This record gives sequence, structure tokens and C-alpha cells, in this order.
Amino acid sequence: AWVCLVPLLIAVSGRAPLQAFRCGIVAGFMYFGGVMPWLINVMSEYGHISNWLSFILMMVLVAYLALYIGLFAWSAAYYRLSANWVVLSPFFFVTLEYLRGHLLTGYPWALLAHSQHLNPAVIQIASITGVYGVTFIIVLVTSAIAHYLLSRDDARLSSKLLAGALLIAVVNTTWGYWKAESVQAAGGKTFKAAIIQGNIDQGIKWDSDFKEETLSKYFRLTRKAAKNRPDLIVWPETAFPFYFGRDMKPTLRLRALVKETSVPLIFGGLGLLPDVTNNRYGVTNRAFLLKPDGTVKHYDKMHLVPFGEYVPLRRLLFFVDKITNAVMVDISAGSSSVPLRVNGISVGIQICYEIIFAEPSRAFVRNGASVIVNITNDAWFGNTAASAQHMMSLPFRAVENRVPIIRAANTGISGFVAANGSIKNTTPLFETVEISDEVTIPPIRETFYSRFGDLFAFFSIAVTVAALFLVIKRRKSDGDRP
Repeated sequence: AWVCLVPLLIAVSGRAPLQAFRCGIVAGFMYFGGVMPWLINVMSEYGHISNWLSFILMMVLVAYLALYIGLFAWSAAYYRLSANWVVLSPFFFVTLEYLRGHLLTGYPWALLAHSQHLNPAVIQIASITGVYGVTFIIVLVTSAIAHYLLSRDDARLSSKLLAGALLIAVVNTTWGYWKAESVQAAGGKTFKAAIIQGNIDQGIKWDSDFKEETLSKYFRLTRKAAKNRPDLIVWPETAFPFYFGRDMKPTLRLRALVKETSVPLIFGGLGLLPDVTNNRYGVTNRAFLLKPDGTVKHYDKMHLVPFGEYVPLRRLLFFVDKITNAVMVDISAGSSSVPLRVNGISVGIQICYEIIFAEPSRAFVRNGASVIVNITNDAWFGNTAASAQHMMSLPFRAVENRVPIIRAANTGISGFVAANGSIKNTTPLFETVEISDEVTIPPIRETFYSRFGDLFAFFSIAVTVAALFLVIKRRKSDGDRP
């Protein structure tokens, strides 16, 4: 990752901006095309779209994402990879990643910073800057390396730039190592949690002939996990293949199980949301908290997957159907980020790919959550890299808000993430298993990021806008390039 942009920057050196933009598009196609071939499997296997059309649709998304790399390459050529551009380049890249993560519902998947998800020392700066601070440092280093390799006129200046960039990276890593260790050493309140990975094939998940078998598997694993006396048990997204509270027989069985084990249970299922306006019920992707005394609380997923859980612009795209077959109607979005209370602990819930967005987790923490539970069903992805890519976001959510994360995935990867971003006790893909671990909640100290959010990203956007303003002003005044 620390040299990933060097080949592109060398390729665009000396080229006209438009040519560089095209080179960036090619590089973007190579990167995103290599990251997301799993989309073909999702669309063809579960969306019942032909392989060739699935490929075309994937390439449309790849082409859109490649535009951001193209714009970055354009900026490099426009500024002739000058020393000024080296300083500005991380601000430009952060701006482009932020836009990618928010425009058209947002898609912050496979961000540059995610390459460091296994390096807690490098990512501690996310507690201040969010994920974009890590991206900033990577781009600064890789741009400085490219400038050094290409520099012919002022080797002394390029050496200073490279030394400065490397110094920033080293200082960040050194401070990050100390910070990660200090968070671990601080200890805190502990509790034991168990995760049930049911490993239910997506093809039979909603088949009425297999629902009882699914439920029996989760019951068996839950009883086994309860023998270790955990304080909380977590099932994955939509693990309960019925309408809890409406399908009474399985509902009563589940209530009896939780009472029997005396352990609170968080599980995924479908919820019904009264729609007074249309005199009907909406369906939500819901996480339930069921306590041994029979108390039930819930959270409804707020950030839905376009074309997976609903079809955007439904009237215009009337010929398009969503991929999930659990319900025939579009899933309705929830609206509350109030944490759920479990044994004196405030728990924020993130369902599926909500976890790749920073703001929902931050909202829960701002509302008092000290633990984040992420329930997901990654069976859609099959045996591809997508589940691992999905997992890459979790260390950043943990560090940003200094909270531990518990992740239960239907087919994996399940596991635990400590408040310092270290991943532990993960499960293999496509194995039926139950795991447990001790979760430590560090002393309550609100991070800079939790309090102020993406302030660093906004500053980067401001720098980028100012640079564009100066470019436009200069072109109007004398037409010169920097």
C-alpha cells in the first residue's frame, strides 16, 4: 500500500492532464475490477441475472469508482507532480475517498486505509481523524516516493519531501504503538460474549422446508455456548427465519430457550413497522434483544443496501428487482440509533454493511454505546475475498470510538475486535461453530473523532476547494499552469 500509487504516478509523469485522467481510469479499472468480482456471483446466483449481464453491471460500478482514481491522476499531471502537488496530493485523495463514501448513498468499500487493518499501530490516528487520516499518510508517502524517483532538477528538495513524509509515517506508527498498548493496559469493565455462526446456506435460508432445521441448529449451538456462562450471546443477521412476535410457535420456543439459558440474546430477523399512511406494515431488517425475563428491544437497520434490500428510484427502475428474496417488498429503513441496554452495558447495533460507514457507529457512541455489535449475513459473497474485505472496516470503527466490537456472521468471518483495533478469535468461512471471548470496555474517554466526526475530511475538502479556486483564478488571469 505504501507504494501502490507510485506506478500510476510514474506513468502519468510528463503527460497532459487528460491523458493522465485516462491512465487513472485504467488503474481504477484494474484495482476495483480486482477487488469486486464477487459482485458477479451475488447478482447471478441470488439476483437471477445472467453471468454476462452481471459482469456488465459490475463493470458499470467499477467504471464509476475508477473516475475517482482518474481525477487523482489528472491532478498529478496538472501540477506536473511538483513539490506543491506532493503536499496537496493527500488532501486531494482524502476528498475523493470521502465523496466516494457519500455520493449516491456512498460506497466506502476497499478504502486505501483498509490495507492497514491488521496494523493497530498505524491506525490509532483514526481516533482523531477517522479512517481518512491513515489514507492521508499513505498517499503522502507514496507521492513523495514517486516525486523522489522522478526528480531530476532538485534532488535536494525531493529528498527533503521524502524524508518528511517518512518521518510523519514513523512518528504516527510509534505514537500509535504506544497508544494501542496504553489502551490495552488501561483495562476496564469486562464481560463474556458468545457468537453463534450457524453457517446456513443462502439458497435454503428462507425455504420453508428448512426453517425448522435452521432454528434447531441455532438452538443446539446456543445451549452449547450457554454452558460457558457468557453474559451475552449473539446470532447473525436474519438468523431467525420467522417473524418474531407474529409467528407464535417459533417465537415462544425462542423465548423459552433464552429463559432456559438465562443469557440475553441478540439475534437478527425481520421486523414489522406500522405504516399508518398506507394502512399496512413495512418490513425492516431488525436486530432483537431478548432477555431472560421476556423483555424485548430492537434496532431497525437504517443504511440499506441499494438493489439488495430496496430498489432506488423504483418508479424509474420498475423493471429491476432487489436481490434478497426474504420478502417481496422493499425493506423499510429504521430511524433510531438509541443503544440497547444489556446487563448494565449500552450496546449499539450495526447490521451488515452499515459497519463500513463511520457515522452510524459514531452516532451510537454519541448516544452512550460502549460496545458495538455487528451482525451480518455474508453468505451472499460465497467463497470469495468479500467477507475479508467487509471485515477490514471493523478495526477502524473500534479505534475511531474506542469501543470493542462483536461480530456475528452467518458463514463467517465472525470474531472480536478490541478497542485498540486488534482483531482476535476469528472464525473460518463456511464452518458451523460457536466461539466466546472476554470483551473489555475501556474507561469512558470520548475520542476526538467521536466528538467532532469527519472534521479532518472536511478540512481536506476545504484545502482541495481552495486549490481548485486558485487553479481557476490563475487560468482566468493568465492561462499559465503551475
